Amino acid sequence: MKENNKILQLINVAWRERWSDSQWGINIKKVLPRGVSGDVYNLADCLLQQAVIGSTANPLVLNYLKHSLCAHLVSHAAVLRCIAKYDKLGRVYCVTALLEFLVSIIDGITCRIKSEETLLPGAMVQLVLWIMQIFARTLQQYEMRGELSAEQSYMLDQSCLLVEHLTKQQFALAMLNVGCHEEVDSLDKMRELYASIKGSLTNSNFTLSSATAEQQLKQLAYIDAKQLELQSLNPLPSAEKISCCVQPLLAVEVLLNPCKDTSYYVAELQMLQRLKGYTNTRLFYEIIRAGFLTLSNVADTSPDTMWGAFMLFKMPHIIKQLHTLQRVPGEQPLPPTDYIPELVEALELLIEDNLLLDFMATKCSCNIIDFLLNDWTKQQLVNDVHVKKFASQREAASLLLKKCVNGQQTPSNINYIKRAEVPLSGVLKTLCTNKVQDMVNVLCQVPVGNNFELILSVATVEGLLKTFVSRLIQCNENSKQVPGELGKLSVIRSTLFDVSFLMLTSIVQTYGSDVVLSERGDSFFEKWVRECMMERNKLKNPRQILALCDDSIVDELLLSLSKPEAAAQLKQPSSLTWQDICLNLPGVLHHVLIAWEQETLSSADVKSILDNMKRRLFSFSVCATSFLCAYMYSVRETELLKPLNMIQQFLAPLTTEELSSQENSKERLALSYQVIRKMQHDVHPAPNTKSRLISHTPLIEQFRECWRSVHDAGHLPVRAAQTLESLLLAGGASWLVTQLAEQLLSCKYMRDMAKCMDIVFAVMHLDIERSTEALLQYVVAPLILRRQGDDINEPQSLVLARLCVYCIISCLETRSLAAGALKKRSRSHDEDELLSTSAAKVRKVFSECSDNSNEAATNAVASMLVGGGTTPNTDLLRATPVNLKEPLHSSVKHIFRVFLQFVSGDELSPKAVFVYQFISLLVECGGERVAPVLRLLPPNLMQQLLKVLATDDIRVGLISRLYDLRAQSGRQAAVADLCLWRNMQLARHSIHL
Repeated sequence: MKENNKILQLINVAWRERWSDSQWGINIKKVLPRGVSGDVYNLADCLLQQAVIGSTANPLVLNYLKHSLCAHLVSHAAVLRCIAKYDKLGRVYCVTALLEFLVSIIDGITCRIKSEETLLPGAMVQLVLWIMQIFARTLQQYEMRGELSAEQSYMLDQSCLLVEHLTKQQFALAMLNVGCHEEVDSLDKMRELYASIKGSLTNSNFTLSSATAEQQLKQLAYIDAKQLELQSLNPLPSAEKISCCVQPLLAVEVLLNPCKDTSYYVAELQMLQRLKGYTNTRLFYEIIRAGFLTLSNVADTSPDTMWGAFMLFKMPHIIKQLHTLQRVPGEQPLPPTDYIPELVEALELLIEDNLLLDFMATKCSCNIIDFLLNDWTKQQLVNDVHVKKFASQREAASLLLKKCVNGQQTPSNINYIKRAEVPLSGVLKTLCTNKVQDMVNVLCQVPVGNNFELILSVATVEGLLKTFVSRLIQCNENSKQVPGELGKLSVIRSTLFDVSFLMLTSIVQTYGSDVVLSERGDSFFEKWVRECMMERNKLKNPRQILALCDDSIVDELLLSLSKPEAAAQLKQPSSLTWQDICLNLPGVLHHVLIAWEQETLSSADVKSILDNMKRRLFSFSVCATSFLCAYMYSVRETELLKPLNMIQQFLAPLTTEELSSQENSKERLALSYQVIRKMQHDVHPAPNTKSRLISHTPLIEQFRECWRSVHDAGHLPVRAAQTLESLLLAGGASWLVTQLAEQLLSCKYMRDMAKCMDIVFAVMHLDIERSTEALLQYVVAPLILRRQGDDINEPQSLVLARLCVYCIISCLETRSLAAGALKKRSRSHDEDELLSTSAAKVRKVFSECSDNSNEAATNAVASMLVGGGTTPNTDLLRATPVNLKEPLHSSVKHIFRVFLQFVSGDELSPKAVFVYQFISLLVECGGERVAPVLRLLPPNLMQQLLKVLATDDIRVGLISRLYDLRAQSGRQAAVADLCLWRNMQLARHSIHL
């Protein structure tokens, strides 16, 4: 109190004697203890009270206040708080003087010491609240009286001028943003006052002197970090004429996850849409173009049918869901239409790409646009008007195509794919019945030609694969051998068992048992797969397989198969079932191998035994081959010849007489050959066979050859995606990511670099979690340290930083979805929870099924939901990820620790620039969704970066978005960084005399 009294006395003396500013400054320092701020003794408050003690303001005392502010005797926070407390708004001259004073100091607002930092955000909030009270009170008076005095008009003009200065001052806005998170009640009052001001302006038709004043007041009342300046490092979508990101990403996803439901693809594409800033029109265009590009160079039947099925059956559902998600929650639903406007706009863009459409029309032997749109009209994606319009635009090309083929047009694969939808539904319906003969007739027609691949592709894309497999397993179970059964019924039952077993084995080889089988299935086939079947990347121990054999059954089989009349004997009634034979054949083969090695059996005897196996059921050949493949893994290379010869014997053709002795044997035999060759190839590929996994060429050479094909194509062909997947398995994530990063950094032109980065980002989705971990922990830091000053400067460092950020965001959102209804990314099928209403509808379709119709209906509902016919869970797809899981959590913490070392020095370097680019892109691309990542930022990383990066690149928008302002610690960190930024800016732009 003693110092306060001295200050008041000094003010009175200074006013009476009319001290100059310098005199005031000299004398006040005699009163204040050395090194102590005037805020401790309320110097600003004392001066302001004396300045506005009368009806008009005392300019001399206000000058003392301004001098004290410039001499750092008081803080800006204290001055703003004192002014905001002035509530005698009826004193127009005093208020006007204070407004003029604020206009003169507002551009220099800053914090000098730590103690001031906590006060400034709240002071800014109170100041804005005070300004709005002036606006509201003055306009209410105008509304009542219909006019304003000249003094009031001038005061309002000064208020508009102050608001204009305030909205141009980014640091002040940033502090206001922090303060609004701290003082929520004041924020509500500000918005109420703004609503009152807006209402008064509307009711009275009053026009403010500044045309933008109302909008600026709204900006203050609804302040948000998004309004603050942020230097953009991510390219604008308008600058990217052709995208190379959607096609390779879909190529990888369709290769790895063909069974995934529509929502999975929608979430992936939405993530890409946010990163790239695409409109729905641009995204739809890229999706359709991606399908055409991929199909344009697919040579193999299997990828061709899969991609054709994806385009025909999955793509419409993806587009529908993306269109549905466009609506902001809380908005009124869009009026129903028979088309999607954005899709029509996308097709208008696509129709201009004549070269691609002409090539696709030639490849598919049809007008591909017309073919697609005729199907899409049924799903209300487009209507008949659009079909006619686009058909007329492609009419000349269609006529030219017809002339080129000269009437010898052959049906294209895409036509076959479309037609496969009906056979698939027929097969599923037949499998629900108990009519054995009907099931045999239908299933034996499936392996003819490429029908099986077509049906599988359609089932996979439509989400019916799980249903198809479960029906086949049920069919296989129901066709088990009945002991003592004779006649035609026994033959039909054996054929049904055989063909269903072969089809199931082929499906497991194609998709993997993890995808199509349940973990705890107790059927015979599922047990056989778990315990005996050799799968790619899933080895089986031959000893464990042999341990399942029953010695008595093995002896009986050996005895019967060794006799010339073995085939006939096996057709006679026996206590052995087909299931028993399948499980005990490994014991027979093991005995035969040992006897052959010891020359107890001759080659002719072995051939006879193997032929007798094959003649009965072709499933026996498959079971035997599975054991032999497992056996080949466990022996030396010198011991491979005999088991290989035995497998070749199973692949030997049958005579016409042997084929005619069984019904539908030709189709089953062809399918067994396919299964056996696949098993053999996975274990021991032929020397002249080009394998994707086994090659004598070094991995680096294979990678370069593959990447050359990608570069030449301009996109990611399916074959290249398969090769890169194999290289990932062979070389590991760190090796492949290193090679991809090297290819990215070797680009010299921006356009090539952007294109390469898109493809690299998509390729990393072969295993996004492991690839992101490798990139952050083992690739980035060595690359920057090793190549610093070489080609890691601009623009390479920016592109590498963008790749890192894209991968983090993709990995984060993938794991976020995995925690919800969508499972972890893998080659697996997602069984979503079902709604009982949907189940009831599908049960009507399966009303003619067997006793297990409820199970079939449930599976069908799951599959149809997966197929994409329902509305997506928009809340899940829009949800912000909550936290990080491993390995992303450890990887992010590691890279941030590396960044701290990069900026620990005191000089600007490419390392520090990379840190800035990384953090800036993370904020710009991820927005609020990367909050879990930003929480891991080391406390002093940003301050160190500010000290090293002495440029204007860092803006307040970046700092304000780095921290969670809802938390006290986040606000403190943000204010500390903002004040450091502000003081460095003032020092940098000051004039040094």
